[in-house]
Amino acid sequence: MNDSTHSDGSTASGAMRRRGFLAGAAGLAGAALLSAAAAGPAAADTGASGAASGDPLRVVSGGRARATVLWWGAGSAEFAATELRDYLRRITGVRLPLRAAPDPGSSVPEGVTGLVALRAGTGGAGPVAAGRLADAGRELDGAPEDSFTLLGDDTLLLLTGRGDRAPLYAVYALLERTGVRFFAPGFPAYEGHHERIPDTRLLELPAVRLTERPGSDLRRQYAEEGFSHTAASLPPLLDWMAKNRLNTFVYPTDYLGLGVTTYDGVRDVLAREAAKRSIRVETGGHGYDSFLPRADYPQFYESGGPVFDIYNPEALDAYVAEVVAFLRERPEITLFDCWPPDVGAFQKPVLDRYGTASNAESVVVNELARVLREELPGVRVERIAYASTVQPPGPQYPCDPEVVVDFAPYGRNYDGHLGDPAVGANTGLANALRAWRSTHRGPLAMYEYYRRYRWRSLPVHPLTTIAGDAVFESGLGLNGIGMYSEPADWITYEPVQSLVAALAWDSSLDAAGYLDGYLEARFGAAAATAMGRYYQLTALDPDTHGPGVLTTNYGQARAALQEAAGRTRDPAPRTLLDRLTRNLDIALADMRIGLAPAGSAELDAARREYRALVHRNRFNGVCLPNMQAWGRWNGPDGQSPYDDARIRQDVVDTYASPAAGFGDPGFLVLSRGGEPVPLDVEAQDVDFAGHTVHWTATAPDGVTLEPPGGTLRVRGTRGATARVAVRAAADAAAGAHRITLEFRLADGTRLVPSPVEAEIR
Repeated sequence: MNDSTHSDGSTASGAMRRRGFLAGAAGLAGAALLSAAAAGPAAADTGASGAASGDPLRVVSGGRARATVLWWGAGSAEFAATELRDYLRRITGVRLPLRAAPDPGSSVPEGVTGLVALRAGTGGAGPVAAGRLADAGRELDGAPEDSFTLLGDDTLLLLTGRGDRAPLYAVYALLERTGVRFFAPGFPAYEGHHERIPDTRLLELPAVRLTERPGSDLRRQYAEEGFSHTAASLPPLLDWMAKNRLNTFVYPTDYLGLGVTTYDGVRDVLAREAAKRSIRVETGGHGYDSFLPRADYPQFYESGGPVFDIYNPEALDAYVAEVVAFLRERPEITLFDCWPPDVGAFQKPVLDRYGTASNAESVVVNELARVLREELPGVRVERIAYASTVQPPGPQYPCDPEVVVDFAPYGRNYDGHLGDPAVGANTGLANALRAWRSTHRGPLAMYEYYRRYRWRSLPVHPLTTIAGDAVFESGLGLNGIGMYSEPADWITYEPVQSLVAALAWDSSLDAAGYLDGYLEARFGAAAATAMGRYYQLTALDPDTHGPGVLTTNYGQARAALQEAAGRTRDPAPRTLLDRLTRNLDIALADMRIGLAPAGSAELDAARREYRALVHRNRFNGVCLPNMQAWGRWNGPDGQSPYDDARIRQDVVDTYASPAAGFGDPGFLVLSRGGEPVPLDVEAQDVDFAGHTVHWTATAPDGVTLEPPGGTLRVRGTRGATARVAVRAAADAAAGAHRITLEFRLADGTRLVPSPVEAEIR
């Protein structure tokens, strides 16, 4: 839990303890700080005795800087100081001086690697007083890594903590106290509405004594399949992570071994942005074969696969050597995910030798951990408890206590928390988790699916379940939590991501109060009630509730969004409400597919509508055209394999492009010598910078298009469309054909082409 040494009574709403949007944290109450400062000296924070700690620190008044930002040390300290200076400028319009402080020498408390300070006045950068540092040492005594403290009076505000990330966390905690809100990463679809920054010309910071400690060590964000993660999306994502106290980012080495989503493809930007914030970098993932491909090492797969012959010492040594060589060349990696392939079962010869898949996994993981301790002691190993390895190994194959175990309850139900005895579907998984906790002496963390690919970006917000999970897992003494994300539908899952991050820091957070605070901060008091209904109506797990129930809920949720839109004129919530409404339109189209009779014209129409809506909104922050979505609009006869590298590469390349285009519908039926069939060519703005897109269409022999090309201008959510008449000549060859739409920018940059399938009859 978030074990704060002192209470914080700096705001009009009374004592505050937890960070966040609600019930507690500096959240909404931080806004009161600014108004109090503008009116005059605010009430000071109280220490353990309850006595006032002093007058406020004057930061900006009369359009002039009244304080100086100081920094010292390694890790995130210099970046944290720059962040503080830049945000204070955005709040007040005034740029404070930024200076390096002298080395405090032996005054530095144990575990502190850097600090930031706000000092009254704009003179020179003298040392931070040894007494203030000693006070920080007392606050942080016995605290774990990432704990931070804010200690301030009218002369100096010290921001520091244990470990390289702590100064940055402390800065963001201070900014939250001024009313800044870090809702989401700054992805283009937010159009600048990912944060809220107050505006004031007078800023005074009340005296403060506040110490926070993390509730868990591993607070992670996964890229997982990485359809929409790009070199451009990683900086804002890692930025949001640091602001929400997450400390580890996980990017796969090579997802499914397809060469599409690869660590090395984003390594440069990931390593740079992570280092700036001292965020840990983790890689690896499903597939021993990513390092020991069967095509290159057939001698190590005599048992038939899917895992290599674990019992063969030469095979095991070869795998370990490949991983060690990979890590040696990438020193930024601190945690390696040694996961088996994503398969339902190991082959019989391996199971005959070891008894269970978990036992076999122990053999691989333990050997890798042993070698890394000797050769790369700064890298830890993780194994996954998932599918055939969800149960712990037997006592004859115990897991190395230094190995991190990630428990992944893939088949769980979200109508109740994992430990709820009333949810029978979760009982086996809950018992497996308890068994891991009782047998594994090392770190045990959760890999959660609060945003699932198989949900096809449906609005699913099981916030009560998430909070219940946190309580249950905290009671078991778990060491962390992580979930995966996609920038493409971050807006759909924004409160889920925010709540999970907050609970990772403080599992005792009141989730109901957190949601109340989030709704008011994000949408305004007038719209908060309607938005509360929206989140209640979108709490159901679509894996356990049919399209009839979901259609009813989604329809009512859409009405709640319209009511909320009528209660606000603020551009930030209106932008979010527009996006969430688009998402519900997609969800309702998805449900129409589920309700339509098999083989009916109604089903074909529903699939066409769904495909068009997904494509039209794939860059608006609300939906992702992943493999499950492809299967939804194509139907069982037109589905591609889950490991179709071509489809995945097209999606990945499209999100990395500045603009894109597609044809609607994606399938045409043409009659030889018949009437023309309409095809809409649509262009879209991917990076929300505005573009002129030139398009051309290439048709097979016997098919004409009028016009065969054109120019479309797009900006933000405003795409553009050209209507094309497609006709098959009387002598056109019958059968399946393809029309290819090609797109380029005015400077000649080629964009991802889009096919339109045509059947000539």
